[in-house]
Amino acid sequence: MEKSLIRPSFVTQFSCIGSDCEDSCCYGWNIIIDKQSYKKTLAHKELKSLAQTALKKVKKSEQQWAQMVLDSKGACGFLDDKQLCQIHAKAGEDLLSHTCKTYPRMSHMKDGDRYESLSLSCPEAARTILLKPDAFQFERMTVNHHRTFKATPIWAKKAHDYTIQLLLKPEQPIEHGLTAVGILMKTTERVANGELESSAIDDMFQQLLSLSNNGQLKQHFEGFNKDTEIHKMHAFTSMQLWLNTNKAGRGRSRFEQINQAICAMGDGDNKISMGRINQAWRDVALPALAEHQTLFSRYLFYYCYHMNFPQVDALTPSQAFRVMLLDFFMLRCYLAVIAAQKQGLSEHDIILCFQVYHTNRQHKANYSQYAVELLDKGQFEDLASILTLLA
Repeated sequence: MEKSLIRPSFVTQFSCIGSDCEDSCCYGWNIIIDKQSYKKTLAHKELKSLAQTALKKVKKSEQQWAQMVLDSKGACGFLDDKQLCQIHAKAGEDLLSHTCKTYPRMSHMKDGDRYESLSLSCPEAARTILLKPDAFQFERMTVNHHRTFKATPIWAKKAHDYTIQLLLKPEQPIEHGLTAVGILMKTTERVANGELESSAIDDMFQQLLSLSNNGQLKQHFEGFNKDTEIHKMHAFTSMQLWLNTNKAGRGRSRFEQINQAICAMGDGDNKISMGRINQAWRDVALPALAEHQTLFSRYLFYYCYHMNFPQVDALTPSQAFRVMLLDFFMLRCYLAVIAAQKQGLSEHDIILCFQVYHTNRQHKANYSQYAVELLDKGQFEDLASILTLLA
């Protein structure tokens, strides 16, 4: 069966920088080893002795046969004194486990086609996706496989394509694009529930383009009630507290930089307000991001592609949109507090915020469910309320 492999140029541009990485994936992670890699490593004459102490059998499955033993600093036992992998150096890439060989490369299947991507939990991947030129050129290659697949509903295909077009509409503020996507998801959800025909998504998309062109979308966004600072602060602190709970071993020192910057936003009574964070966003972060004007449009394009929005986990289209808004909101808060602390934002600071957030997000297995519950409790239950996170 002929199918396609879709590969964005950020995947081909990516190259591991090894020991120069700010947050090496060889530290702080429970690296799982498949059975075949485990046996080959133990059989290798130059690695056998080291493997006996650097690997521990767990035998949960063929794919989770063993795991790396980390030293007191959280480092993989196969690293040499230059922080380079001895398996790679002595036996080549072929002997690496599947995890080590592929990370941060990822992929998902849709209608039998394979879509390749990278995880933002890797600093160099984040830099490539968010900052490098021409990162979003796509190539499509024909491949053959006989795997079965479940067809994507027409409502999901339309919603996915129209979301990207709305977010990337030239000279439109990203907040207005997100407002349009939120409105589109309300219609999409009704189609998914069988209340409307799929053509309703096409009609709404055209209406939203017209609203954007005549300025009514801007008025729609600016008309939302902005007096929600208490609720927004509750959403931010609740999510940050949860991310701090049982956080990933990898990158803890980098995550603490975010926590310290948040604490530094406190007033004389050590109280942190959304007003202070918003002011830091307007006065420091936004001017510092002037030379990276495509940062959030790149991020949201990646988000839709990587997450296969709006078919995210088991969420409804409206729930998927609300989670997207929460992610967007948290990243803006991170950038704001770091900008306030540093009195500006370097490229290093930008990558820190995105990579740290997505590292912790990735390691929360029930992230989407918790995010929806948090938003419900915080009275961000409908479109009008969730859009106030953009204010």
